[in-house]
Amino acid sequence: MIDSVVWKEKLEQDLRSLKKRATQQRWSIRSMVLFERELILLFCAIRCLIEAGKLTDSLVQREYECLAYPNKGEIVDDRTKYWVEENYDLDEGVRNKISLRFLANQFVHAYVIYPDFWISEEISGVLVCSDWEKYNSLLQLSFNVLIRIVEDVKTDEVTEIIFERDKKIGEMRQVIVS
Repeated sequence: MIDSVVWKEKLEQDLRSLKKRATQQRWSIRSMVLFERELILLFCAIRCLIEAGKLTDSLVQREYECLAYPNKGEIVDDRTKYWVEENYDLDEGVRNKISLRFLANQFVHAYVIYPDFWISEEISGVLVCSDWEKYNSLLQLSFNVLIRIVEDVKTDEVTEIIFERDKKIGEMRQVIVS
């Protein structure tokens, strides 16, 4: 059973760790891998909260800004997945808004996940795409957006759940209201 209070307490701890990354000066391969792990676990927790009906529909559908870099038509596989410049057109980034549900799936099913740095070697965000999305585009999320997502999840409160019958398939579906 997913108790949102307990899960959100852990998200608070994770948020503090994530914020510390913003000021991190030295990035070894190990610290980049640990950052990747932290993000995957954070978004796995968010996806679990979504699937358990512990977040409001308005938050799950909320859209966050990112840049989407189109695939150049290259095959992205285990050998080439971190050849970001060769696989994706980094000069043709398109501003996009992506729902929290979609973003959670990108991290849970991450095929490419890589910290993005400013020239000064401070972290600016993350590059991510799922095993499915790799054929379409690579998403770039700013560090501020990552922080905002976790803060939004942490403060989201379900106050009411309404059940409605889906007109197409006849199943009862819950609508979660804040």
